[in-house]
Amino acid sequence: MRAKKLFDATDDLTNSRRFIAALIILQTKAPVHYSVLLATDVIWTHAIPTAATDGIYVYINPDFFRGLASDDQRAFLLAHEVSHIILRHPQRGKVFQDRGFFRANVSFDHHTYNRAADYVINADLIATGFEPIPEGCYSDKYGRNDLVDAVYAELHNQPDGDDDSPDGPEGQPAPQTDQPDGQSGSQPAGQSDDQSDDQSDGESDGESGDDETADGSGGDTATDESDANDLPERAGHDHHLTPQYEGDDDEQADAAREDDHDLRSAVDDGLDQMQADGRDPSKVGKAIREGAHRYREGHASSTDWRSELADRFVRAGQGGQSTWSRIHRRRYATLGVISPTSIGTVGRISIVVDISGSVDRTVLNAFLTESAAMIDTLQPRDGVVILWTNTEVVRVDEVSCGSELLDLEAPMGGGTYLTAGVEWLEHNGLDSDLTLVFTDGYLMSHDWAYLGQCDDLVVVLDSQPHTYTQRDIDASGTDIIVAEAA
Repeated sequence: MRAKKLFDATDDLTNSRRFIAALIILQTKAPVHYSVLLATDVIWTHAIPTAATDGIYVYINPDFFRGLASDDQRAFLLAHEVSHIILRHPQRGKVFQDRGFFRANVSFDHHTYNRAADYVINADLIATGFEPIPEGCYSDKYGRNDLVDAVYAELHNQPDGDDDSPDGPEGQPAPQTDQPDGQSGSQPAGQSDDQSDDQSDGESDGESGDDETADGSGGDTATDESDANDLPERAGHDHHLTPQYEGDDDEQADAAREDDHDLRSAVDDGLDQMQADGRDPSKVGKAIREGAHRYREGHASSTDWRSELADRFVRAGQGGQSTWSRIHRRRYATLGVISPTSIGTVGRISIVVDISGSVDRTVLNAFLTESAAMIDTLQPRDGVVILWTNTEVVRVDEVSCGSELLDLEAPMGGGTYLTAGVEWLEHNGLDSDLTLVFTDGYLMSHDWAYLGQCDDLVVVLDSQPHTYTQRDIDASGTDIIVAEAA
């Protein structure tokens, strides 16, 4: 990985019995997490009290790891940190932190965002069959398929002190282990029974050697000059850090893109391995599947549509540079030409708008307003193309900011054939990191089939689809969002 390591290793449990046992459990219960962990450096350090991740590396306090009650809890810990990496929570949180707000009229609080992330992750791990860690963030209100951004928005709107967060999983008190006063159930007060057993068998769990200081703290040395030891407030059992890169802005962006690509490829490998083993990858939680290159959801989500839309924009923000690790499927299917897709910063966003008379103009205006806000946030390098389409492309507009988009007057009238808009982009050589198609959903089956074959395309519907429309959506595998009026 290309990010800087925020803390130096002060120990090494890589070959310990407890770590190997946790890996075996992780591989059995969550092969996708296992695949990503193999591509991730685990740094054993006393510089943090429990565990942490910056979205690139996993940092674990060896005493905390040994002190957990079981190997299954240790596997839970590993899966939890890897889940933050798969879902890019540190990177997403940094975007909100840097701009100073979550979205219009909603401020951003890092601690609340971390708590929202832990609710979703821990629900997924419990559903997968892991034994939860005491003192973690759990809620029976939020499930494994919730979007963290939507959970954050709901938590943000709760009155002060109204914390809907039970102490333990499924609303039950968190299990506790016997600890001296002042110690949490998951924080060891010295040496656990597992540690004693390991050492009595002659296993050292990795000697810290010269890295350890006279006080046994392991030096607590950070490699980052910005004082990475100044850990943020902890949500649940772990700290959520921010990845850091060296070099100028372009060099940092390039390094971040490569790290992101490598980690998403590891998710792909895990899903492929599940399929090779005869296991159904669709059984993996939706939130985890989103971490792959090949994620596609063929039905609407019950999540707030604005959060869904923002999620698609943010994922597009991780695309932009050519990569041969995956090909442009639509271009290959139509032209027989093998060409790369892209990773990196947002290049171009394209929006195909259905202008037929049956489209709900109120919902369309709400969609354009949300899109304008995201355009201002991501600032696509090559701008935004708007294609007003009925049975053909009636008008094409190009904008560079949200205000220009909102100043446009939408033509209306005619039938519906949205393939015309996507074909216009292809015939004019305009590659898009994200293509949004806004429509009422009254499309022919072959129109849906064409849209379903397109890479990085999302259909935004102005209402819940009828049964026959849903059949076409399911058959095509099209990624859809159901919008509603503001």
